[in-house]
Amino acid sequence: MSGFGFQSPAQESIVIDAGSGWPELSTAEFRKHRRIPEIFEEAALADSLNRSVAEIQQQLISFALQASNDTDVPFTLGESLAPNFSVQQISIYRGAVYARSHADLLGYFSAVDQKEAGNNKAQDTPQQDAILAQSNRSVRLLLGLGRVGVHSA
Repeated sequence: MSGFGFQSPAQESIVIDAGSGWPELSTAEFRKHRRIPEIFEEAALADSLNRSVAEIQQQLISFALQASNDTDVPFTLGESLAPNFSVQQISIYRGAVYARSHADLLGYFSAVDQKEAGNNKAQDTPQQDAILAQSNRSVRLLLGLGRVGVHSA
Protein backbone atom coordinates (compact mmCIF):
# COMPACT_ATOMS: atom_id res chain seq x y z
CA MET A 1 0.00 0.00 0.00
CA SER A 2 1.45 3.34 -0.94
CA GLY A 3 0.56 6.71 0.54
CA PHE A 4 -1.35 7.73 -2.60
CA GLY A 5 -3.39 4.66 -3.42
CA PHE A 6 -3.63 0.91 -3.58
CA GLN A 7 -0.81 -0.96 -5.27
CA SER A 8 -1.83 -4.47 -6.25
CA PRO A 9 0.68 -7.26 -5.74
CA ALA A 10 2.45 -8.46 -8.87
CA GLN A 11 0.85 -11.57 -10.34
CA GLU A 12 2.86 -14.21 -12.14
CA SER A 13 2.38 -14.28 -15.91
CA ILE A 14 0.59 -17.31 -17.37
CA VAL A 15 1.96 -18.85 -20.57
CA ILE A 16 -0.54 -19.92 -23.24
CA ASP A 17 0.17 -22.69 -25.79
CA ALA A 18 3.68 -23.58 -24.61
CA GLY A 19 4.94 -26.57 -26.57
CA SER A 20 1.88 -26.87 -28.82
CA GLY A 21 3.66 -25.79 -31.99
CA TRP A 22 1.52 -22.66 -32.17
CA PRO A 23 3.12 -19.34 -31.22
CA GLU A 24 3.52 -19.06 -27.47
CA LEU A 25 1.60 -16.21 -25.83
CA SER A 26 1.50 -14.91 -22.26
CA THR A 27 -0.67 -12.78 -20.05
CA ALA A 28 2.31 -10.46 -19.42
CA GLU A 29 2.77 -9.87 -23.14
CA PHE A 30 -0.99 -9.37 -23.53
CA ARG A 31 -0.93 -6.74 -20.77
CA LYS A 32 1.96 -4.97 -22.46
CA HIS A 33 0.55 -5.07 -26.01
CA ARG A 34 -2.99 -4.05 -25.08
CA ARG A 35 -2.10 -1.83 -22.07
CA ILE A 36 -4.10 -3.89 -19.56
CA PRO A 37 -3.72 -2.64 -15.95
CA GLU A 38 -2.45 -4.97 -13.24
CA ILE A 39 -5.71 -4.78 -11.26
CA PHE A 40 -7.26 -7.45 -13.49
CA GLU A 41 -6.83 -11.08 -12.47
CA GLU A 42 -4.19 -13.07 -14.34
CA ALA A 43 -6.44 -16.15 -14.45
CA ALA A 44 -9.27 -14.18 -16.10
CA LEU A 45 -6.86 -12.91 -18.74
CA ALA A 46 -5.53 -16.44 -19.34
CA ASP A 47 -9.07 -17.83 -19.67
CA SER A 48 -9.90 -15.20 -22.27
CA LEU A 49 -6.65 -15.79 -24.16
CA ASN A 50 -7.38 -19.53 -24.23
CA ARG A 51 -10.87 -18.87 -25.65
CA SER A 52 -9.46 -16.53 -28.28
CA VAL A 53 -6.67 -18.96 -29.19
CA ALA A 54 -9.22 -21.78 -29.62
CA GLU A 55 -11.48 -19.64 -31.84
CA ILE A 56 -8.68 -18.41 -34.07
CA GLN A 57 -6.94 -21.78 -34.33
CA GLN A 58 -10.22 -23.45 -35.31
CA GLN A 59 -10.75 -20.86 -38.05
CA LEU A 60 -7.22 -21.22 -39.41
CA ILE A 61 -7.16 -25.03 -39.31
CA SER A 62 -10.63 -25.34 -40.84
CA PHE A 63 -9.78 -23.00 -43.70
CA ALA A 64 -6.40 -24.64 -44.35
CA LEU A 65 -7.91 -28.15 -44.38
CA GLN A 66 -10.78 -27.13 -46.68
CA ALA A 67 -8.61 -25.15 -49.08
CA SER A 68 -8.78 -26.53 -52.58
CA ASN A 69 -5.97 -26.41 -55.13
CA ASP A 70 -7.17 -23.03 -56.41
CA THR A 71 -7.00 -21.44 -52.95
CA ASP A 72 -3.54 -20.74 -51.60
CA VAL A 73 -3.13 -20.58 -47.85
CA PRO A 74 0.01 -18.61 -47.00
CA PHE A 75 1.13 -21.16 -44.38
CA THR A 76 1.33 -24.92 -44.08
CA LEU A 77 0.11 -27.13 -41.26
CA GLY A 78 2.52 -29.46 -39.51
CA GLU A 79 1.74 -32.94 -38.17
CA SER A 80 0.07 -31.58 -35.03
CA LEU A 81 -2.00 -29.16 -37.13
CA ALA A 82 0.20 -26.33 -35.89
CA PRO A 83 1.13 -23.88 -38.64
CA ASN A 84 4.57 -23.21 -40.00
CA PHE A 85 4.31 -19.44 -39.57
CA SER A 86 6.91 -16.92 -40.65
CA VAL A 87 8.07 -14.30 -38.13
CA GLN A 88 5.67 -11.82 -39.73
CA GLN A 89 2.76 -14.27 -39.49
CA ILE A 90 3.53 -14.91 -35.81
CA SER A 91 3.21 -11.17 -35.19
CA ILE A 92 -0.11 -11.07 -37.06
CA TYR A 93 -1.37 -14.11 -35.11
CA ARG A 94 -0.45 -12.48 -31.79
CA GLY A 95 -2.30 -9.34 -32.81
CA ALA A 96 -5.38 -11.36 -33.75
CA VAL A 97 -5.47 -13.25 -30.44
CA TYR A 98 -4.72 -10.23 -28.27
CA ALA A 99 -7.33 -8.05 -30.00
CA ARG A 100 -9.97 -10.79 -29.71
CA SER A 101 -9.22 -11.25 -26.01
CA HIS A 102 -9.32 -7.51 -25.44
CA ALA A 103 -12.79 -7.35 -27.04
CA ASP A 104 -13.86 -10.42 -25.05
CA LEU A 105 -12.76 -8.85 -21.77
CA LEU A 106 -14.37 -5.42 -22.17
CA GLY A 107 -17.42 -6.54 -20.17
CA TYR A 108 -15.15 -7.90 -17.44
CA PHE A 109 -13.21 -4.64 -17.37
CA SER A 110 -16.39 -2.61 -16.91
CA ALA A 111 -17.58 -4.89 -14.10
CA VAL A 112 -14.28 -4.52 -12.26
CA ASP A 113 -13.87 -0.80 -12.97
CA GLN A 114 -16.87 0.72 -11.20
CA LYS A 115 -15.95 4.38 -11.72
CA GLU A 116 -19.04 6.54 -11.91
CA ALA A 117 -17.27 9.51 -13.46
CA GLY A 118 -15.78 9.78 -16.91
CA ASN A 119 -16.28 7.85 -20.10
CA ASN A 120 -15.94 4.15 -19.47
CA LYS A 121 -14.99 2.74 -22.88
CA ALA A 122 -15.39 -0.76 -21.47
CA GLN A 123 -19.17 -0.37 -21.76
CA ASP A 124 -19.00 0.95 -25.32
CA THR A 125 -20.34 -1.67 -27.80
CA PRO A 126 -18.94 0.14 -30.87
CA GLN A 127 -15.51 0.10 -29.18
CA GLN A 128 -15.82 -3.67 -28.63
CA ASP A 129 -16.86 -4.18 -32.27
CA ALA A 130 -13.90 -2.09 -33.49
CA ILE A 131 -11.43 -4.16 -31.45
CA LEU A 132 -13.00 -7.42 -32.66
CA ALA A 133 -12.72 -6.14 -36.23
CA GLN A 134 -8.96 -5.73 -35.68
CA SER A 135 -8.77 -9.41 -34.80
CA ASN A 136 -10.88 -10.44 -37.79
CA ARG A 137 -8.69 -8.42 -40.19
CA SER A 138 -5.60 -10.16 -38.83
CA VAL A 139 -7.17 -13.61 -39.26
CA ARG A 140 -8.15 -12.75 -42.83
CA LEU A 141 -4.61 -11.57 -43.49
CA LEU A 142 -3.23 -14.89 -42.20
CA LEU A 143 -5.60 -16.70 -44.56
CA GLY A 144 -4.47 -14.62 -47.54
CA LEU A 145 -7.83 -12.89 -47.84
CA GLY A 146 -8.57 -9.21 -48.30
CA ARG A 147 -10.73 -7.15 -45.97
CA VAL A 148 -13.96 -7.95 -47.80
CA GLY A 149 -13.45 -11.59 -48.70
CA VAL A 150 -11.60 -11.23 -51.98
CA HIS A 151 -8.56 -13.46 -52.27
CA SER A 152 -5.44 -11.31 -52.24
CA ALA A 153 -2.86 -12.00 -54.91
